[in-house]
Amino acid sequence: MIHTPASRRPLLWGTTLVLGAALGGQGLMAAPASADARPVAVSGYRYVEKAGPFSSSASQNVSASCPRGKVVLAGGARIESGGQRVLLRGSYPAHPFFGQKWTAWAQEAGSGTSNRWRIRAYAICADKPAGLTHVQSTAAFRSSTSRSALRSCPARTKLIGLGARVLGADSRVGLNSIGITPGMVASARAAKMLRTDQRWALVSHAVCAEPLDLAFRQTGRWMSPGSLPTKTVEKSCPRGTRVFGTGLLLNGGESTLNRLIPVALHPTSRTDPRHGTATVSELPGTLRPWYLKTQVICVR
Repeated sequence: MIHTPASRRPLLWGTTLVLGAALGGQGLMAAPASADARPVAVSGYRYVEKAGPFSSSASQNVSASCPRGKVVLAGGARIESGGQRVLLRGSYPAHPFFGQKWTAWAQEAGSGTSNRWRIRAYAICADKPAGLTHVQSTAAFRSSTSRSALRSCPARTKLIGLGARVLGADSRVGLNSIGITPGMVASARAAKMLRTDQRWALVSHAVCAEPLDLAFRQTGRWMSPGSLPTKTVEKSCPRGTRVFGTGLLLNGGESTLNRLIPVALHPTSRTDPRHGTATVSELPGTLRPWYLKTQVICVR
C-alpha cells in the first residue's frame, strides 16, 4: 500500500428500494408468480452512455439516464485516462427519486494525479418487466483491509443487473470486483489501496425480475504481472440476445487482489450489444499471477 496524505471527500447517500405491488378486494386476490413460469423476452431495449468532462477533479461522477417510459435494468462504468491513480468507487442504479439511471463514480487515489481524466456511465434500459425489484446488502462499516458483500434476488425473481459502491474512506478504498457467484447471486469486493484507519462499508446492488429468457456466460484467463499494466477480457452472448448485467471476478492471493484496480466493466456498444468487457489495472509492484473473469447475463 502507498503512504499518502488525506484527500478531499465527497458526500454520498445510500438507500434501499424494493419495488412490488399487491392487489386486494372482495373476491379478488393477486395471483403469485409461478415458480415454473415461462421465461419471457425483454421489450423496448435501449443502450445509453454518458461521459463526464475531462478534468483533474479529485472525485467525479456521472449518470446515464434512460429515455422517458423506460426503466434501468443494468449498467456499467469506465475510467478514462486515470493512469492507475483513479479508484472505481461505484457503479450502481441510482435512487429512483432522481430518475431511472445508472451512476458511475470514481476518485483519485490519495494525493491525486495531475492527469485530466473522466468517468463514463452506461445504462441498459427497457420496458418495465414483471416483478422488477431493486435490492441491496451492506457489509457494515469497519476498518478492514478488504470486504465482500453478497445480494441474492427475492424468491421467484432472477438477477438481470448488478452493481456496487463503497461508502467512507474516500480516495483510499476502491472496488476491485463486481461479479456473479454460482446461483446467480450479485457479489462485490473492495480493498484498501492506501493506508488508512478509517471505517468504510461496501454495498452490493442487484436488479431482479420475474423469469426472463436469459443465459449466463463467463470466460477468463491468468495474467502475468508486469507484462502490461492494464488487462482486458471480453465475453460474448449467444446470437439473438444482448448483454444486460456484466460481472468481473478476480482470483489470486490476498495481497495481489488488493493491488488490482478495475477501470472498465460494461456492455461494449450500442452497435454490438452482444459483448461485455472488463479491464483491470495493476498497481506498480504486483508480483504474482492473477486471474480475470468476465461474466455476462444475456437476455433475449
